[in-house]
Amino acid sequence: MLFRLFLKLINSVISLCLASFVAWSTPALAENPKILIYGDSLSAAYGIPQQQGWAVLLKKKLEQENLHFDVINASISGETTSGGMVRLNRTLEHTKPQIIILELGANDGLRGLPVKNMHDNLDAMIQLSKKSGIKVLLVGMRIPPNYGPKYTEDFHQAYIKLAGQHKIPFIPFMLENIAAKPALIQQDGLHPNMLGQPLILENIWPELQRLIKSKTR
Repeated sequence: MLFRLFLKLINSVISLCLASFVAWSTPALAENPKILIYGDSLSAAYGIPQQQGWAVLLKKKLEQENLHFDVINASISGETTSGGMVRLNRTLEHTKPQIIILELGANDGLRGLPVKNMHDNLDAMIQLSKKSGIKVLLVGMRIPPNYGPKYTEDFHQAYIKLAGQHKIPFIPFMLENIAAKPALIQQDGLHPNMLGQPLILENIWPELQRLIKSKTR
C-alpha cells in the first residue's frame, strides 16, 4: 500500500515538472508586424462606411497575399502636417509599427499654408520614424492651382525632394486616375467615394509590396 502511494507521489511530481518545463520552453506567440497608416480624411474613409475605406481594403489584400501584417489606421480628418507631427511620437510608442504610410499635407495645401512648414513637418516625421527603425512610405498629393502655379508646383516638389533626400519609396499622387473623374468623387468634389477606394489601394500597393518584401528578407 505504501509502495503504491509512493509511486503515485513520484508520478505526480514528474507530471508537474513536465508541465512546468512545457510552459517555460514554449515561446509566446509572436505578434504580427504592423503597418501604420498616418494620414488625413483621404485615409480616414471620410463620408463613406469605414469598411469601404482603402485602409480596410489593404487589410483584406494582405490576407489574400498571405502576408501577416496588422493594419493600424491612425488617420484623422482635417489633420495637417503640424498636427501630425505633434502626435506622431506618442502614436509610434503606442503602436510600434514596422512600416508607416505617411499621407499628410493635403490640408496644408488646401489652406494655403507655407510649403516650407509642410516640408519641415514631413521631414521631422520621416526622421523620427527612421530613427525608430520604421520603414517609411511617403504618399504625395497634388492640389488645384487656387494659390497660383508657383505654390502648386512648390507643394508637389516638396514631396519629391523629401523622397530623394531620405531615399524612401514614394507615391507621387495618391489620387492618380481618381481626382479628375466625377464618378469616383463624393459631392464635395474632394474625397473619393466607395468606387475610388480600390483605386487608391492600387496606387499604393506596388510600392508598399516592395517595402514589405524588403522588410521581411
